[in-house]
Amino acid sequence: MKTKNGPQSVSDIMLNDIGLNIDELTSAVDAGRQLRKISPSMRFDMPQKEAFMRLLRCYQIEVQSRNCVFKLDQYTVDVLMNVSGHMVQETPKPGLLLCGLHGNGKSTMAKAILSMIRELNYSGHFKFMGEYFTIDTRSIKATDICTLHKAEDYQSIRNLKQIPILVVDDLGEEPKEVLVYGTPIYPVREVLEARYDSLRFTILTSNLSPKDLPEHYGWRVVDRFREMFHQIPFKGTSYR
Repeated sequence: MKTKNGPQSVSDIMLNDIGLNIDELTSAVDAGRQLRKISPSMRFDMPQKEAFMRLLRCYQIEVQSRNCVFKLDQYTVDVLMNVSGHMVQETPKPGLLLCGLHGNGKSTMAKAILSMIRELNYSGHFKFMGEYFTIDTRSIKATDICTLHKAEDYQSIRNLKQIPILVVDDLGEEPKEVLVYGTPIYPVREVLEARYDSLRFTILTSNLSPKDLPEHYGWRVVDRFREMFHQIPFKGTSYR
């Protein structure tokens, strides 16, 4: 007989063969969920209101550092709400995919997030970070990853795979494959798959829409994108 709280697809009969019942199985699963909660996650350890205001400040500074006039519109508020809402979750996805048309603030937002991460680390808001890893960040264009492969700079490529926080800008602008001694390789895909395996925090910016990604990277990689990245569409017009 199944218990009220037990998974309906699990058979007590089979469990009884090994001396286990559904209540014991459910307790073990619940204990596993608690372990997941204490695992380190890249997150903003604060209420969303504070995260929103901090990110707004960093974003405004990035805009003004380019001698541009910062304008607060509903589109910008929506994006800031989306990013801050995701990053204050208990266990957010270990990546952000910022996608949309040219010139509407994706790269600027990625820089603002990196700036906020550095500020939070300096002020001690990342309580677990010093225990598990240091806040090392890197930003690189997708085309430059291909250049590193062509130059056979394997140490730099290894660093891209292992650095705790990475921004890959203009995803999809790079060639689909690069020939090294006549052998086709896929540099950006290789870096992203390595970061997927280790769940290292990654921000991607792309002018491709989510529906265009499979043509460039294949369904296998895009399926991993869906698991790893929280997608944030940038639907505003170009600021340029």
